[in-house]
Formats: sequence, structure tokens, C-alpha cells
Amino acid sequence: MPRLPITKLCPGLALSTILVFASASAAPSEPTLPAPIESEVWITLGADAFATIQGERLLDSPPPRLADNSGVVLSRVRQSDLPRISGRLHEVHRRCSGFMTHPSKAVGLEALAAATRQQPFGPSPYSIDEPAAVQGVASRLSGNSILATITSLSTLFNNRYHAHPSGVAAAQWIHDLWAGYAFGRGDVTVELVTHPGVNQPSVVLTIQGVTLPDEYIVLGAHLDSIASGSSNPNFSAPGADDDASGIASLSNVIQAAMLDGFRPARTVQFMGYAAEEVGLVGSQDIANSYQSAGVDVVAAFQLDMTAYNGSAPDIGLIGDFTDPTLTSFLEDLLDTYQPSAVWNHTACGYACSDHASWNNAGYPAAFAFESLVGQHNPTIHTTSDVTATFGDTGDHALKFARLAAAFMVETAKSGDVEIFSDGFESGSTDAWSLTVP
Repeated sequence: MPRLPITKLCPGLALSTILVFASASAAPSEPTLPAPIESEVWITLGADAFATIQGERLLDSPPPRLADNSGVVLSRVRQSDLPRISGRLHEVHRRCSGFMTHPSKAVGLEALAAATRQQPFGPSPYSIDEPAAVQGVASRLSGNSILATITSLSTLFNNRYHAHPSGVAAAQWIHDLWAGYAFGRGDVTVELVTHPGVNQPSVVLTIQGVTLPDEYIVLGAHLDSIASGSSNPNFSAPGADDDASGIASLSNVIQAAMLDGFRPARTVQFMGYAAEEVGLVGSQDIANSYQSAGVDVVAAFQLDMTAYNGSAPDIGLIGDFTDPTLTSFLEDLLDTYQPSAVWNHTACGYACSDHASWNNAGYPAAFAFESLVGQHNPTIHTTSDVTATFGDTGDHALKFARLAAAFMVETAKSGDVEIFSDGFESGSTDAWSLTVP
């Protein structure tokens, strides 16, 4: 994968404490220590979310409105306020996290402009012509395997909060799980990517592209969890649906791709993002690093909550702050490979998940959600976000794993072309009658 600038300073995310000690030549006395100077961080958030924070006097002092643009506001708050803001925006607006953090006002202004930039809706650069490869991977997916991963992530760790040791341990656990799936594949690497200001690393698995290695396909989910309003660092936040389910769905796709021997034409990366719940920290750092390095990301796909079947449409396709052409491609993938699945469009507001980081960086991004927004799992961000809330089954999450598998294959394409005895190349729709697993 591209080398990430993991050591760059991010003062808006680093807590600085300045201690002034008495001079050695001074008269002996106890030194006077001024109060610690707490870091402030710039945030962008929806105007409705900003109104909630101001109107409810959520913080000790009202946050300033530094700039606004088409329904998005730039403000500045203390870093210690971020968990409280995240919790309240979830309670009122059902968003996770609902804001993006920035190290300076200048970077925040750039994000403000990027968030409201409309992606053009033109001819699709994506095509559906790999049914055999999709079938090969999708046939190996398993709802039971997905549930097993969700169960492990939501029970082995007290929480996966970015600042808690268990959040770091959970990232290592995911790294080891993915590395185990890829054992023996020399074209696959698994890395822990660190970020300024947070202890928790992101996890990135890379399948090297065969013929187009400099073009990238990204599939992501966030690995952290949070319990709204808790100030106890040892709080319980199982996060079974939010977002162990997204990590588990993608993990099953990795497992199936390795078992099927899938080798993509483009480079494919699976990402477990750190610290999503406090401002999309991990995904922002990676997406912005890719933008700075000029990495060609052809498409980015987000899975955040996949296990709870809360609405008549099986799948909610997020239509705001996403790329319309790529979202339309998701519709085509569902209609082609899961014709029995019911989907509809829905909106989740500004910075509701990590797709926003890729969108802000100028990359095509899409997001498929477990239901229509507002009808999703009511227990997330609580101690009750456990597997029982979705019936202890991975069946609903399996639909998203199938969609992710189809997305991976059809955007990355197979790197090997095989000729069969009937004269058709693999990927020819004339040669195959697709059976949806």
C-alpha cells in the first residue's frame, strides 16, 4: 500500500500539557503549576447538529460559528468535549459520529468546501461483467462465520474505544484474523496504521493488483465502539452492530476471497478504521494521506452496521455526501446479484460514517446501511448493543457481505482471464447463468 505519513504532527488531536517549574535558584518552596492548557480542535458538522449543541448548552461555553457553507458549519471545541458531542448527536440525530475533526482552521475550511462540492453524475465508469468471479467468492460466504466474528469482537473486549487498551487490543485481534485468512498469499499484506493523537491503529489488508496495481479499490468499516455519555474509561461498549457487524461482513469477504483464490486486476484494500466515533479520525488520516500522495482510488465502499433488519427495505443506500454514480452502481449490483433484496435511498446527514472522509478527499464513495435511517438498531452506543438485538444471527449481515463481494470483484475485476472449452472468456455474461447464493 502507499506509504502513509504516520508520523506527521496533528496538534488538534494531541493533548498538550504545559508545566512550568520554579527555577533551581529560587527560594525553596512548592512550585506553582498553572492549570493544564487543553487542546482545542476544529470540527465540521451539519447545521442542524450545530444548532443542537448550541441550543442545549451542551458544552461549558457555546461553540463559535466560524464559517458555514450549504448546511455545514465549522466550529472549534475542546478535545475533551468530543465524546459528549458524539453521544448527543447520536441521541438527537442518530449519527455516528456526526462531525469531522481537523487540526487547524485552514484544514477545516478546506473540509467545509469539500463536503458541499457536488460530485458529477455522468456515465458510469463501472461495469458488471464478472458473474463467475462474483459467484466464486459469494458462494463461500457464511452468515454463521459473520456472526462468530461479531460475537468475538463484542465479547472478548470490554469496549473498543480508541483511548482504551481494549481498543488497541481489538485492532490487533482484527489484524491477526485477517493475516490468518491471508496466510500463504505472498501478494497480500496486513498492516497496522497509526494515527496522530490516538492510540488505536487502523488495520489495512492489501491484495496487490495483477495488471493495474496503481489503481485502488477500498472497502472499509470502523473498528471502534463507544457508549454515549460515559466518562468512565472502563465503560462497556460491546458494539455488536456498531460496527462489529461491518468489520465481520468485510472479514467474511476476505476469507471467501482467499479461499476462492481471487486475484484482482486493481489493488484491493480492506480497512478497519480507528476512532470513527470521535470524528472519523482514522479514515480521515488515510484518505487525506492518499489525496496528498496522489493515490488513484477508483471507488471506496463503507459498511457501518449491517446486522439489524429494521425496515421493509433490506438495504438503505445513503444518498447524501456520497458519489451518485457509484451509488447507482450499487443499485445495479443489488438488482443483478441479489434480485430478491429490497433497497431504497435514505440519508444520514453530515459525517455519519467513514465514507465522508473519502468523499471530502475527492474520491468516489458509497455507503450501504442496514435499514432506512431512523429505523436502524435502537441500542447502538449503549451497553445493550449485543447480538441478541438482531436475533443472534448473521443472516441480514450476509446480504451486505454479498454486496461487498460483488463490489470488490466488479470494481477491481479479475486479474486472470481464463478461456473455457466453450470458447467464452471468464466474465462473459453469455457464458453463465448466475445462481445467487
